[in-house]
Amino acid sequence: MNYPIIAKELLELLGGKDNLQALAHCATRLRLALKDDSIIDEEAIANLDGVKGQFKVAGQYQIIFGSGIVNQVHAEM
Repeated sequence: MNYPIIAKELLELLGGKDNLQALAHCATRLRLALKDDSIIDEEAIANLDGVKGQFKVAGQYQIIFGSGIVNQVHAEM
């Protein structure tokens, strides 16, 4: 799995770096606060290598990668 490429593609699908307000991660997920979540491409994100799922809750957009993988993707963003 090429983490730098996944992170670059993900950032584009999220609307670019300017659309990120905050970025954090836990053991299995990226947790994002976005300026405008209407511009993200959820279908394309679902098809990214390593993505296990995604959902929105309490103003956060979360992308599930699984343990170990999320750390690598977060480090590249």
